[in-house]
Amino acid sequence: MSKAWKGILKEDSQRNQFSGLQNGSTLMLMGSAEVVTKPKEETIFLEDLTSKNIAELGVVYPAGLKNLGNTCFMNATMQCLRPVKEFREALEQHSSSMSQDLEQNVTIATQRLYKELESSLESLTPSIFVSVLRQAYPQFAQQMPRGQGYMQQDSEEFLSTLLSTLSRTLVRPVGLSSIAPAKNVIQALFGLELNETLTCLESDMEPKIEKKEDALKLVCNITIKTNLVAEGIRIGLAGVIEKHSDVLGRNAQWKKEIRVNRLPKYLCVQFMRFFWKLTPDSQDHTGVKCKMLRPITFPQVLDAYEFCSDELQATLRVAREKNAEKILNEFRESDEKGAEEEKNAVEDMDMEDVAALEAAKSMSLGLKPSGIGLPVDFQGNYELFAILTHKGRSADSGHYMAWVHHKGDNWFCYDDEDVSPCKTEDIQKLKGGGDWHTAYLAFYRAKN
Repeated sequence: MSKAWKGILKEDSQRNQFSGLQNGSTLMLMGSAEVVTKPKEETIFLEDLTSKNIAELGVVYPAGLKNLGNTCFMNATMQCLRPVKEFREALEQHSSSMSQDLEQNVTIATQRLYKELESSLESLTPSIFVSVLRQAYPQFAQQMPRGQGYMQQDSEEFLSTLLSTLSRTLVRPVGLSSIAPAKNVIQALFGLELNETLTCLESDMEPKIEKKEDALKLVCNITIKTNLVAEGIRIGLAGVIEKHSDVLGRNAQWKKEIRVNRLPKYLCVQFMRFFWKLTPDSQDHTGVKCKMLRPITFPQVLDAYEFCSDELQATLRVAREKNAEKILNEFRESDEKGAEEEKNAVEDMDMEDVAALEAAKSMSLGLKPSGIGLPVDFQGNYELFAILTHKGRSADSGHYMAWVHHKGDNWFCYDDEDVSPCKTEDIQKLKGGGDWHTAYLAFYRAKN
């Protein structure tokens, strides 16, 4: 019969009473030496705090935007544009008041929304902005059947509509440098000039057709073989189309080639993830926007050099070669002779290089270095600063979120009114491949 022992075993003499225990014996311990006391202060987790409480603790997160019924498409887009300082400055300097002009009203509502975001510690309810937007553009006020609320919208369509509106209202804001040759602030900040060349493949007698057009983004086309953003962009810039030939008197095959003549300071890339699928067996017999889930890897630094025209590449090449020379010379700094050669190379800089650098400056939208435009030593590289993602199987459903770079390895995730920190490794998971949040719009800024 086993013995029971009451109390705490302290002395060796007490523990000796159990010396007869064999390996594998089962012991039952009853009771506790001390009563577990309740914590004096209740534990509060960071995710349970409001934005104001977080700010009081010294941890300040940017303000989010409340969802007013499928308005995440708008919230995410506005948060992605928020880091563009020159964009906000142009809005701040816009002077007007609400009137019968709906486009001016959208501009004023945008101006006020960003002003409130910058001064608020709490998430905002963008009621006025949403109301003005839906009044100006009824497509964003579509209702679901049977009175179930507002329909979800496409973030890219909203972005294009908003920037198109602001390109007409923010033409010559006071206080900004000249934006020539760009037509307006939006074109100066986000605009690309594209050169399209069409060559008939069936007749050498058919002259080439060239035309220039403005764009506010590059498109990443997605096929079953596309893995990288650069591959997708390349697909959209070249291909074969069918077009009428005056020489042949019929439709013929034409080679299409598009090159970038002018780069912007802020480059937007759209992942062409949605396509229209006919649904003849559905009730309305129309169709639905379906989503391509294929993973597309996007870089933290995007090199746009290969997409540029020969003239623009020649301009960028000067800065690229000088940067390569600078890196090479850094390896020679420990060698006295190498350092002397570097000094002589700078002093004897070829005048053609100087002229090419001046061309780079004029290429940057004709602006002074302190104004809106590209850095003089711009090499064609862009760094990622925001990603807009979509979760779901259709552009007209699901959920949109914004992921915006803060500093270093730190980012902020904007899920409507909820703002949380994240890391670069979280951003890299947004490439797609499943039902997780998938990159739809990528925003890059010119890298010095």
